[in-house]
Amino acid sequence: MFGVQLDTEIKIQKTMKLKILTYSTLLIFRLNCIAQTELKFNYERSSSVVEEIHVSIFLQSSKEKIEVLNDTIRKFENSLNIPSKEEDYILFVEFDNKTIEKEMLNYPFSVFGNETDIEINVRFSTSTYDQKTRQSGSVEVIKYYEPNKSVEIQYLQRMRGSEYLREPFFSLKNNSNDTIYGQYLRGHFWGSISFLVDSVWSKDIFGMLDVNFAGGSPLFPDSTTIAQVGSFGWRNELPKLRYKYTLLYTTEKNISIGVRQHLEKDNFVWWANTKKYYRLIYEFDVK
Repeated sequence: MFGVQLDTEIKIQKTMKLKILTYSTLLIFRLNCIAQTELKFNYERSSSVVEEIHVSIFLQSSKEKIEVLNDTIRKFENSLNIPSKEEDYILFVEFDNKTIEKEMLNYPFSVFGNETDIEINVRFSTSTYDQKTRQSGSVEVIKYYEPNKSVEIQYLQRMRGSEYLREPFFSLKNNSNDTIYGQYLRGHFWGSISFLVDSVWSKDIFGMLDVNFAGGSPLFPDSTTIAQVGSFGWRNELPKLRYKYTLLYTTEKNISIGVRQHLEKDNFVWWANTKKYYRLIYEFDVK
């Protein structure tokens, strides 16, 4: 009888262990299957600001409030993952120093779940506005998305550059129903380039930026234009390598560079903006 009872207990223990293992495996699988979006945070205190600043940054959703930063550090970079689903967020930013005491901003923004990644930039600096120099804080939320598959890009290997506008050049064709605007100027399409060496991509090279360019028009449906590296291109002799060209564009007509004035006080100004860009990545070879 004792042997039969012992065998029964051993079988029960094995069954329980198998159930626990199966449940744990399913739980891990479900957690791994939940889509995540990377959210990158960047904070910087301008080098012109000598006074020590205490900054507090929190991100709140409908379910939780996350502390991002609570320090007097001058520069900070970090990232976290959020669920890839529709959600409303509030970014809480607070600056504290002897001059301004405490200044707070609650900045709301929404995500839709189809973003490839999101970038949040917070900055403390001094700004001159209406002939007044005041301390200021800025919040910039940038959401990135996959490009429309109807937007085509092609390397123009036979198009030669000059001393003023250098290679490479790309043909950008809009087969979608949307009008497309450049990241920096509405009618100019400037991206960055990197190259592959020993299976490792180099850092993105953008080149020079000049927002004083005149002319140019948005890329309307069923239209084609030229895209470049930065405002003036990169170089006229491209080494024989594999390249990756990255272009950001938007379908929002009134998007602007930098941030806009959000809230003005006697001794402090808040600047804030939310932007939406499509990231077009194109790889090509120079042989």
